[in-house]
Amino acid sequence: MAKFKGFGELKKPNDLVKKLEFDLDRLKQAKNDQYVAFDFFVTAEHIVDWIHPADKAARKAIRESSPLLKIVSHIANGAKHFEATAAHHQSIDDVKKERYVQSGYIEDGYFEDPIIVRLTSNESAAFGKNEVNVVDLAKQVLTYWKAQSIA
Repeated sequence: MAKFKGFGELKKPNDLVKKLEFDLDRLKQAKNDQYVAFDFFVTAEHIVDWIHPADKAARKAIRESSPLLKIVSHIANGAKHFEATAAHHQSIDDVKKERYVQSGYIEDGYFEDPIIVRLTSNESAAFGKNEVNVVDLAKQVLTYWKAQSIA
C-alpha cells in the first residue's frame, strides 16, 4: 500500500490553518454558499487529526476542551457523513439556510439566504446564544486556530 503525507503542498497542521483563511475569504464573498461552508468546517475539523495523527486520546481531549471545537466536529461530521450519529455529537440541532421565500420563487441572489447553525442547550449556554451565522462562527474558528501554537 502506498503511503503519503499531506495533500500536495499541504504538509503541516499550520498549512490547514492557512487553508482556513482562504476558505473564510471565500465564505465572506459567498455568505450563503454551503459548498464553501462545507470546505471550511471539514478542514477545521481535521486540523486536530493532523496535529496528533497517531494519538486518538489526544485528539479526543483537544476536541472536548472547547465548546467551539465540539461544534466544529459536529458540523463537519454531520456534513461529511450526512448525519452525525456518534453519541458525543451533542452540540448542534441543525444547520439551515434561512429563506425569506420558497426556493425557486424568485431569482437566486435576490435575497441573502444565510446559513444558520442552531446550537443545542449544551453549547448555547457556553456559547452565549442559541444560533449563529456560519460566517461569524467560521471567524471564531479561524481566530481559535491562529491563536494555537501549531507547526
